[in-house]
Amino acid sequence: MCLFAVDGTWSVDFNSRRAGNDQVGRPVGNQAGDMRSNTRRFFEESKYPDGKKFYFRGPDDGIGGSDSTNIYRDVLACIDAQIEAKNCDEIVMVGWSRGAAIISELTQGLAAREGMPTIKYVGLFDSVAMITARSPVDERWAEAITPSVENFAHVIAGDRTGEATVLGRRIRYTFVPADPTSNAKNPPAILHLAQATHGGVGGDASSEHAKISYDHIRNQASKVGVP
Repeated sequence: MCLFAVDGTWSVDFNSRRAGNDQVGRPVGNQAGDMRSNTRRFFEESKYPDGKKFYFRGPDDGIGGSDSTNIYRDVLACIDAQIEAKNCDEIVMVGWSRGAAIISELTQGLAAREGMPTIKYVGLFDSVAMITARSPVDERWAEAITPSVENFAHVIAGDRTGEATVLGRRIRYTFVPADPTSNAKNPPAILHLAQATHGGVGGDASSEHAKISYDHIRNQASKVGVP
């Protein structure tokens, strides 16, 4: 079993620089203290040996998520390498924000292949599919969790809309889809946190809502045997 953790947009701002680099050599964080995101916390606290867990920093393009495609390809290449090395007989994926959308899309990409290991568990911290580029798999990002996934858990924040600046103008945008359709084999475990913000669910892991969110994703993982 291998863990692939894909963090959210601007995750570098929610993690300590002491964490070093991610799987492809990008700095995990830029913070001087011990701050970490929920995805990073899951990665660090999981009981997988180092050779069976892989962390990827989230996108840096806050408006369009244009770098999501490259991250998707990096994660897919890592999965392929581990399968070829016979290092992974089951897959676990956890992510936040656009990282969660990347994971959702990976379940579709992997489902289209033959001989793939079982995707044992997918845990998402407030998936956001605001990605302007076309998905590597189909036209849209993160519409669904495929039947190739056995167990699925998701924490959804209450602030599904917000403001962004584009060319100096303030515009409204919507975090869509709020919840990818689950076609996982087992019933999904969905937690709606009406008072939580998007950053509160997946950002600073020490905040109250982040702890509630983490416990949900971690507990659901433990129930199905994820170390």
